[in-house]
Amino acid sequence: LLVKDVNRPDVFGLTLDVGHLMAAGENPAQSAAAAAAADALFGFHLGDVHSRLGAEDGLAFGSVHGAGALELVYWIRASGYRGHVYFDTFPEGEDPVREAEYNVRAFKRMWRSSARLEAAGMGAALAQHHAMGSLEMQEGLASKQ
Repeated sequence: LLVKDVNRPDVFGLTLDVGHLMAAGENPAQSAAAAAAADALFGFHLGDVHSRLGAEDGLAFGSVHGAGALELVYWIRASGYRGHVYFDTFPEGEDPVREAEYNVRAFKRMWRSSARLEAAGMGAALAQHHAMGSLEMQEGLASKQ
């Protein structure tokens, strides 16, 4: 990460924009984990996109990529991040207040789900690259909701 080369802790860091990360073909959860490991995570700009530049922008968080949104929130929580989270919304046909309220509810729901996944052993499954184990934990979580 370039932020490591700059080497200005607490002064220079990253605010990750999920929509831009996805449009660039990156995995937002992986980017969050890398920035957190470098102690350079300053903020998140959360929203959703159809992952093709110009296709759509500013969709409600998790509305297109629900599993990816949960993975991102899992890593935000696992990293110990306690900073700011912003929502990227451009409602054209929706009530902006309603969309903002939805984004907050969705993020809080995913935060709680992440805690349950961690308690179920998600960290160990991921450390062992146990894809089916992690998918089955998520499946179990979904069946209880």
